[in-house]
Amino acid sequence: MKYRTRMWFQTVGLAIAALVFLGPLTAQTQQTIRIGVAAGLEIANGRDTLRGAQLAVEEINAAGGVMGRKIELVVGDMKTEGDGELARRVYQDLASKVDAVVGFFRSEAVLAVLPDIPRMKKPLLITGATSLATDQVPTNYDNYKYVFRPMINTFSLVGDTLRFAGDYVAELVNRGVLPNRKVVLVNEDLSSGNLFMSLIGPRLGQLGFEILNVKKLAVGTKDLAPLMTELQNSGAAIVFTFFSDPGLATVFTKTWAETKTKVAVFGINVLLQDDVSVRELKGAGTGYVIADFSADAPVTPKTKAFFSTFQKKYGVRPIYTAGITYDSIYLLAEAIKKANGQTDADSLVKALESFNSYDSAYIGAGGPYSFYPVTGFNPREKIKLTTASGDLEFDNCLPAGITTLCFKNPHDVRWGFNRLKDKPTAFDGLRAVWTQIGPLGADGAFDRQLLYPGEFSDKPDDPYSLYQLPPHMK
Repeated sequence: MKYRTRMWFQTVGLAIAALVFLGPLTAQTQQTIRIGVAAGLEIANGRDTLRGAQLAVEEINAAGGVMGRKIELVVGDMKTEGDGELARRVYQDLASKVDAVVGFFRSEAVLAVLPDIPRMKKPLLITGATSLATDQVPTNYDNYKYVFRPMINTFSLVGDTLRFAGDYVAELVNRGVLPNRKVVLVNEDLSSGNLFMSLIGPRLGQLGFEILNVKKLAVGTKDLAPLMTELQNSGAAIVFTFFSDPGLATVFTKTWAETKTKVAVFGINVLLQDDVSVRELKGAGTGYVIADFSADAPVTPKTKAFFSTFQKKYGVRPIYTAGITYDSIYLLAEAIKKANGQTDADSLVKALESFNSYDSAYIGAGGPYSFYPVTGFNPREKIKLTTASGDLEFDNCLPAGITTLCFKNPHDVRWGFNRLKDKPTAFDGLRAVWTQIGPLGADGAFDRQLLYPGEFSDKPDDPYSLYQLPPHMK
């Protein structure tokens, strides 16, 4: 009898112990994963940030969730992302409710929340803005280890533009399509644009381009006719732009077309990534060549399927913030799996940091996602870029206005230095695709001609023949 009683107590004890041990795991598997989306829903890039997140969550949940757990989105609306105080309130509210945050298109909004990141201690994946926040990781790791940038940083975007200029634009001059290599740089007077132009100008000069002037435009400027007169009289054949502000991008693009200013325009113009905005310009964007991170091309095995699904669901092509955010939700899901289901900040940071090479990268619709590691970070490392117009070499980190920008900055996504063969992706990191806006038809339809990298174009053997001069330059 005593033996049976002892056995009974032992069995009950083991059962209780098992329940105590398994209880947290059971609760964890049932608990919803909450991800915050911080976006300006009054602008196209913020709208598509949310759409990309929603599409990814729908797909993941339909497939059973993450280790049996569903994902729930919590949305914070920053309107236009131009109000720093609103950005702070939105971020603080989201970070207090969720396991991680994705979003932020404008660097000014990122700048506003910098003081809150160490206090909130939540993983933040910046899916739009190309500068700030991760620049704190090398020197203040304990406070800013939570920040990752799945979108390439400003310095990498400079590198992408330099390679496009040296490979593609220079060849247009060589073929006589453009009359000279004289360049004017035009940008909005905002953080990312100023940082971009401070780095690209001298290096374009090293590739044989002649920089005639740099024009900074105040946000809110309504009359750009004097600028067009100046461009027309400058003798430049080429303008490189950086516009993330939709208002200024609209004024510049319309005025360029209406005044028939005879310069070919290339560069960053986020407005023209949006199909609706291109139609509203009524053909003014025709001939403009833009850098994009969203193309209906075989960038990875997942790219075309993402494009098709997004267009079917929303009726428009995705802006780059949609694709980067879509991939970031999947990246977080993979990080949670790597962390054995843990969603505390330290576990997620460690898991995200483990995506640190091409071999360990998450292959998304936009490319391979891996982050530059903190270990081995060298500000003096020489960055080498090879173009058809010559090679460039510069330090990994260079001073640029309000901060120091690093090409291989820890926690920023890797840029694609090298072409690959027999791999799932064409490059070993993220790369921009350069597309030209085609003429607008009577039905509102238009084409986006992919020009570069040439292997993604309709004529990989001669992608230069695809370029068309703007209508007012013919």
